[in-house]
Amino acid sequence: MNGEIVAHGDAVRSTDAVTPRALPAPPGPAAAGGGAAPELPADLAARVGDYARAARSASTWRAYDSDLRQFRAWCAHQPAAPSALPASSATVAGYLATLADAGYRPSTIRRRLAAISVAHRLAGQPNPATAPEVGAVWDGIRRTRGMRPTRKTALDTDLLTRVVAGLRDDDVADLRDRALLLIGFAGCLRRSELVGLDVADLEETPDGLILTIRMSKTDQEGAGALVGIAYGSYRPTCPVRAWRAWADGAGLREGPAFRAVNRHGHVGATRLYPGSVARIVQRRVAAAGLDPADFAGHSLRSGFATAAARAGVADRSIMRQGRWRSSASLDGYIRAGRLFDRDNPSGRVGL
Repeated sequence: MNGEIVAHGDAVRSTDAVTPRALPAPPGPAAAGGGAAPELPADLAARVGDYARAARSASTWRAYDSDLRQFRAWCAHQPAAPSALPASSATVAGYLATLADAGYRPSTIRRRLAAISVAHRLAGQPNPATAPEVGAVWDGIRRTRGMRPTRKTALDTDLLTRVVAGLRDDDVADLRDRALLLIGFAGCLRRSELVGLDVADLEETPDGLILTIRMSKTDQEGAGALVGIAYGSYRPTCPVRAWRAWADGAGLREGPAFRAVNRHGHVGATRLYPGSVARIVQRRVAAAGLDPADFAGHSLRSGFATAAARAGVADRSIMRQGRWRSSASLDGYIRAGRLFDRDNPSGRVGL
């Protein structure tokens, strides 16, 4: 990707941020007109803000904050220095065109447009992101630049077996990584779900492990979900035995299930970050002789879906394990696993 399109060292006021701490006041006379008295007492207005912030994750607000700062800096460097908030539809359209010409991916441009949209809606201003001219530019960018996602390699059963084969039973970091990789794979977990597990969320039963997923990307209300992980047929790749070995080796009784381990083998008290999953995956696949650039934390989830599809598991069962809400969302994961199934016509035309 090309570098940022604003000059290095540009200062942007902290009050310009769209962060959980700097959300505009809820729409009302004060927010809309700027001169009227607030409708709500300060403490109630603060609680309204708290609930409004909870509508999106902290990581989403941070991304919006960064995106809006970039937009403001770009506006400040234009010859006429147009306003960023409120912004005109022409300004936003020009910004999108500049991003596209600079080589930004459509997915990045879409997120920046979303940040501009959210900022205007929360400030009670007309939303330029919904203007026809902005929509036309966005459609043109998608058509000319494409929206094909960059997919990492799925860490399927064969590759995962190869990766965990090199992990030792007498090294606490290896015990953690074996458990993390196998549970992340068999549970079809997202990175945030995996590192969000506490010891109390993994219940061992005669049938296997029952995971309690308390919140996930598609469950922002925190309704929770239960995920079952069966015993593996082979001890080196059994996620249940791997969890037991890690929990015993680390002396886990409560708190985070997956924690940092330093180079001296000391187990920390705090949970891993979601980004740690990608680093562990890449480090372990590299040790197995694979190219780490081809893999990421999501390779575990996509690897399970691919392997399950290849094994003939019904879509509804894969959706239940991975908690996909629609078959369309799942299709991108399982298509590769079914390219050469029995219904592939290229093998049935007599060649």
